[in-house]
Amino acid sequence: MKRMIKILFTVLCMMALLVPSVGTLVFGHSHPVGNESVALRPSVTSSDGTLNVAYISDLGAYFEKRFAFRPEAITADSTVLAKLFQTSSVDTVAVGKDGWMYYTDSLNDYAGRYPLSDRELGLVARNLKIIQDYCEEQGIGFLFTIAPNKNTLYGTHMPYYADYMVSDRHNRDGIKTQLEKYGVHYSDLFTVFRNEKEVLYFQQDSHWNNKGALLAYDTILTDLGHPHDDYADAAVSRKKTHVGDLSAMLYPASSEPEFDYDYGQNERFSYVTHTRSVEDATIITHCDEAEGSLYMYRDSFGNALLPFMAGAYADALFTKAFNKDIAMDLEKASPDVFIMELVERNLDWLITMPPLVRAKELSDVTIGSHQDQTVEISAVAAQGAVRFLEVRGSFEDPERVRGDEILIRVTDASGEVRFYQCFGMQAEAGSEGFLAYLPAEDYAGAQKLSVSLVIGDETVGFTEIGTEEINVE
Repeated sequence: MKRMIKILFTVLCMMALLVPSVGTLVFGHSHPVGNESVALRPSVTSSDGTLNVAYISDLGAYFEKRFAFRPEAITADSTVLAKLFQTSSVDTVAVGKDGWMYYTDSLNDYAGRYPLSDRELGLVARNLKIIQDYCEEQGIGFLFTIAPNKNTLYGTHMPYYADYMVSDRHNRDGIKTQLEKYGVHYSDLFTVFRNEKEVLYFQQDSHWNNKGALLAYDTILTDLGHPHDDYADAAVSRKKTHVGDLSAMLYPASSEPEFDYDYGQNERFSYVTHTRSVEDATIITHCDEAEGSLYMYRDSFGNALLPFMAGAYADALFTKAFNKDIAMDLEKASPDVFIMELVERNLDWLITMPPLVRAKELSDVTIGSHQDQTVEISAVAAQGAVRFLEVRGSFEDPERVRGDEILIRVTDASGEVRFYQCFGMQAEAGSEGFLAYLPAEDYAGAQKLSVSLVIGDETVGFTEIGTEEINVE
């Protein structure tokens, strides 16, 4: 009898192991889960025609993403772990209390883990001021806004392990002070959402619902002084139409839709681009009933925001690409205003990969003092924008340098000297980085440049802290 049980158990295990393979042959491949992109079948040959030596491992990775019944398997596993242990089988989703879910990338912000320093928050604000100044020089208005993390507003449903706070320091608190210091035009969504008693985010999605998007839209355009409909007289319907992004990742085979609001916002404009969904990287819209033109960088929080914004401007261009040659986009679109929306958890993007903007050339810069420091500098053609020469580097001891104006002095082979404003960059601990996009045409054919880092302070003046002779790659 025991032998028969062992044989039966072995057979059942073998049959279970064969389900994915046999199921794929019979029923075909499964669809991507949640926000996953479609996995492409690997090729035996590489792009240059040579043998793809990694074909077997590539094929295994492809099968892992596309085998039959994968969504059902993930759903079953997630259900057991969530119900019994209040934990998640998907590393991007945190299972909260009472059916709530949170995006795990927001946990560091929530717990006060690895916050940006005051200096780094200052660099974020200063980089935004550089972008704002560039826009205003082109006659374009600028406004920056931050979409709050879901657990910043609704943290009472966070899972138990998130209660272990590391600190009470959060980027959202320090950034407002820095934005005010640098005069960046800012729309504060944290305050308006906290003043609302109603929950305006989905339980099983990381984003605001349409009522939340309406509040953000109204706040932003009111701060801009742009005429817009507040939808107070709109016929609103409330239906279970929205399947959350977190739910789709955790329970791909059994996600239940949540209630959302329809204000008729999608009927007020038309798409100029061939648009499949609001997830598209670039979307252009037109509205006959509105005035003005908009260029907007937005992340996934802009999916619900986009229809409202599109109905408020005659012409609008929305982009998700980051970092991006926004200078070229702004030159082509010539919008009235540039709105930049970025979710709270990604504030560091502005000091790790700021957008491509031509560095401002400054005149009347007088070096008052010198300080010896090791400075590493390189110059290469900017990736994806050959009209720029990307000059970047780092210096080791920012605490010794007084001032927050970051420049480089560039001397070419003919001896001509130019000063350029730089973005501040996050670098390794104990050091600070800088980045400038110079017009490549000004250094066409240059093979060597002498580049000095210059730090400016209102009281002390400009200090040169290091010079390096570099090859242009």
